[in-house]
Amino acid sequence: MKIGILQVGKAPEESIDIYGSYAEMFIALLDPKKQSFDFKIFEICDDEFPLSCDECDGWIITGSRHGVYESIPWIKQLSQLIVDIVNSNSPLLGICFGHQIIAQALGGKVEKSAKGWGVGFDTYKLADKTHYMDNLNSEIMLNIMHQDQVTIPPKGAVVYAASDFCQCAGFYVDDKVLTIQAHPEFLVDFNKALLIQRSSSVIPKEIVDPALVELDRGYKDVDSDNFAQSMRNFLLR
Repeated sequence: MKIGILQVGKAPEESIDIYGSYAEMFIALLDPKKQSFDFKIFEICDDEFPLSCDECDGWIITGSRHGVYESIPWIKQLSQLIVDIVNSNSPLLGICFGHQIIAQALGGKVEKSAKGWGVGFDTYKLADKTHYMDNLNSEIMLNIMHQDQVTIPPKGAVVYAASDFCQCAGFYVDDKVLTIQAHPEFLVDFNKALLIQRSSSVIPKEIVDPALVELDRGYKDVDSDNFAQSMRNFLLR
């Protein structure tokens, strides 16, 4: 199965040699033994788009430092590609920015949250799970780093993941779309490194420091591998 990764953000240069690009993090998470998928990476933020939505059998949209509401040409082009992919019935998976841009492209609403930054971990309560989530418990804990949130999901979407901090943290649309606000592709060590890099300059230190403590304490409980299995189930549906 050929999976197109629509890379809409650049990992910090100082971290790429250790952790890889965002696309490479997904490859390591979803198919570490390189047995299930063939991947093709499209550098969307460099205006590298697939020729059509039929070029791959399934699609992943990564995270990004950008907001989906920004007036950037590639965001508009990506939004149309999302609609085309959904209409083609190919599976489309969205993570963080991907979750948000899919929501917006399909008629939902994304805003900068009045709650500010969410960093470290978040624990989501799961409801209305669908068949490819049978492996998940009623709660999952995942790495997060976001300030924007989906405030209105698209029509026809089922919100399956929610927390006190983020009420629409994940939704699905039939067997066509699966999203999550969190970052299952992040290793805890990468999340820590990213927080340290962004401390003070982007994210206030008083938010970063408690999150670093939380990451040190909870790294054994992160559910990335379990959620990765649901992602695989969805793509192979």
